Amino acid sequence: MYRLMKSEKFTLGHVVSGSKLSYRQIQVTQFQQFSAALTACGAANDKTGARHYVLNASGKEYYGGAWID
Repeated sequence: MYRLMKSEKFTLGHVVSGSKLSYRQIQVTQFQQFSAALTACGAANDKTGARHYVLNASGKEYYGGAWID
């Protein structure tokens, strides 16, 4: 199982320390085949400002042609 994920920037506001930039990870959809997940990831990254990436069942991210922790 492969998951297409989206990393979104958002601002945390705090009364004492002020605003801080953070990221939230959102699962977009799941795929049975790696090739389908990779194709969807490429298409999503071409369309939006948010970064999309693929995770495998072990939670490793596919980046630069390799699976990383």
